[in-house]
Amino acid sequence: MIVEVSVVPVGTGETSVSSYVKAAIKIIEETDLDYEINSMGTCVQGEWDEIFSTLKAVHDELAKMGCNRIVTTVKIDDRRDKFSTMDAKVAAVEEDI
Repeated sequence: MIVEVSVVPVGTGETSVSSYVKAAIKIIEETDLDYEINSMGTCVQGEWDEIFSTLKAVHDELAKMGCNRIVTTVKIDDRRDKFSTMDAKVAAVEEDI
């Protein structure tokens, strides 16, 4: 499963959210999940339960950092007919460009 996630802390009193993004990435790095950071979110690859328990850990950490509201957008690619990776999906598109 591949999941694209964007977590936005609201009401922090700051315009920049990089400290919160860094905290979220640190939590993801502590897992066995493959991930790629992009300019608007992070793609994570792995099993359903591990991905969503990681997202809960991210929410819990941001709350500890003082976020009283966290808005999360999740896009799920749950392909069941064959296994694919983030790299394979990109390569399939790039080979024709």
